[in-house]
Amino acid sequence: RLQGDWSSDVCSSDLLARRYEIRRFIALGGMGEVYEAEDLEQGHPVAIKTVRGELVSQDHVFWLKREVETARRIQHPNVCRVFDLVEIQSSSGSPVVFLTMELLAGETLAAKLRREGAMSERQALPLLRQMVAALAAAHQAGVVHRDFKSGNVMIVPRAGGPPRVVITDFGLARHAPPDSRATAIRSEERRVGKECRSR
Repeated sequence: RLQGDWSSDVCSSDLLARRYEIRRFIALGGMGEVYEAEDLEQGHPVAIKTVRGELVSQDHVFWLKREVETARRIQHPNVCRVFDLVEIQSSSGSPVVFLTMELLAGETLAAKLRREGAMSERQALPLLRQMVAALAAAHQAGVVHRDFKSGNVMIVPRAGGPPRVVITDFGLARHAPPDSRATAIRSEERRVGKECRSR
């Protein structure tokens, strides 16, 4: 059921925008809550990332729209797909804003490191390669993440192989000029290696 700001004031049936049926609460983030929902129009599960009521302003909506536009520029299996930004009104007339995105069944790299401790080189390399591939795809699309950290990397288990690594949260990303992309890629590669060695 809906938590916090997302009470029955939004929708007593937990059906948002007449399309998204809330299944369960996943986590509390800095911006709001994250839920699993069913997209009844498309017939598949999605993640819903909410915006707390006090953060719903023109500036925040601008940045959220930018996150959607930025994420859509990058087509890569190691980058989280963002589908849409939805703006509706609650029954009381207050604005309700949320993002819909790919539902990832896993945990963040930060959570994994806290739970299991430092990785061996053998464990880390398959993950690092996917992170670098995702960042390279972003840079080739002219996008620099700017908030790349273990908390924004999801680890999704896969049967019979290494887990899938997915980079999320491009809300602080910026478009980079073409001549800066190669430098940015090398910089992010060094950053990935440095962070993993420090864990």
